[in-house]
Amino acid sequence: MTTYAETIQELFDLQKFSIKMGLENIRALCDFLGNPQDNYPLIHIAGTNGKGSTARMIQAILSAHGLHTGLYTSPHLVDFSERITIDEAPVAKEFIVSFWQQAAPLVKELRSTFFDTTTALAFAYFSARQVDAAVIETGLGGRLDSTNIVKPSAVVITPVSIDHVQQLGRNLPSIAAEKGAIIKTGCTLFLARQNKKAAEILHEMAKKAQETCDLSTEIRLRNVQQMPARTRFDLVDRRRRLEIRDIDLGLAGDFQAANAALAYLCARWFLTRAGIAFSGAIMKQALATITWRGRLQRISTAPDIYLDVSHNYAGIKQILSFIEGIGTIKTRHLLFGLLDDKAYKPIIRRLQTVFKNVMLTQPRHERALPAGLLADEFFKYGVRAKPVVSLEEAFRQAVKKLKRQDQLFVIGSHFLIGEILRGLHKNT
Repeated sequence: MTTYAETIQELFDLQKFSIKMGLENIRALCDFLGNPQDNYPLIHIAGTNGKGSTARMIQAILSAHGLHTGLYTSPHLVDFSERITIDEAPVAKEFIVSFWQQAAPLVKELRSTFFDTTTALAFAYFSARQVDAAVIETGLGGRLDSTNIVKPSAVVITPVSIDHVQQLGRNLPSIAAEKGAIIKTGCTLFLARQNKKAAEILHEMAKKAQETCDLSTEIRLRNVQQMPARTRFDLVDRRRRLEIRDIDLGLAGDFQAANAALAYLCARWFLTRAGIAFSGAIMKQALATITWRGRLQRISTAPDIYLDVSHNYAGIKQILSFIEGIGTIKTRHLLFGLLDDKAYKPIIRRLQTVFKNVMLTQPRHERALPAGLLADEFFKYGVRAKPVVSLEEAFRQAVKKLKRQDQLFVIGSHFLIGEILRGLHKNT
């Protein structure tokens, strides 16, 4: 009998099949499974930054209102089961084993990728558990992403910026076109505030949607307050002429208020469509208790230690805005590492304005950017950053240097943050 651990290893072994931008294999897998993705209403989410947080908040609001709600996100940080949840409960291990025994021969015949296979797994799980709704986050891009075989009721596009240029294009209009390709005829589109060039492309593509709700015109945020581990704000719904005050969000960073507002618009629309009365009180309770690993996650106080998976220029800008907005402290430290597909030079140009105590390391990944290369770039700005190749040793040294009133920000690749969280998990 195949165990869960053996099954997960066999799934990860599929990563030997490199990323294939196309839908043929996922269609074949889902045809074999009876097209489970067609058995429940779907909300499909793309964007560059904030899509995971927004997806999680939509699930939280819908679940709190009584809807059995699935969520598919990627990548995971500690355990594979984080990718597929229903009402926050992770996918059942026995289902993963059963699915793999059923699908493995076809997966191997097709040479399907890890993401194709796990996407089909998520679709099948949500169907088997008869969810009332599923929130599906794209992996890379949108147009040729494995998730783009779905027929969504709603599409959500979070802010689009430059990232994954090798796969999606080197300018904002081309990236926006790739992301916007999940917009389907007849869906309702929920659009975050966008850069002007991205907005022009997305609004043109939105013509096929039945309706477009643009956050920049629908919602006004008032009294946004950043705190070390939370965010508070008031939300004004202009269309409905109402205000929901004192929303206490369990995620740090003022940018999360905009993500929550986008989640509110989509979730409220979905609830109305399902014949369920929206409750501001229920939403506030759901958002107050929400958690999302690796997103300005504070794992220690006195000294403060934060973990964040920001790894592109737009995400780094948001994190630095948070850092500068939560007040002065004695010393801020940075531990940083990226993969080699990131435009690291403009990122370092921004980071060096805030951090002078810098340690650099490498995610345990074949495409890790050398820590020494990052250190050389910091040195151009007069910052003597210390490269430590071993992530475990780098984290140990960084923590050891901290005084009680200091702050350490660990920022970079999902692989970097995931490895730290797994190490912490083993030691608890």
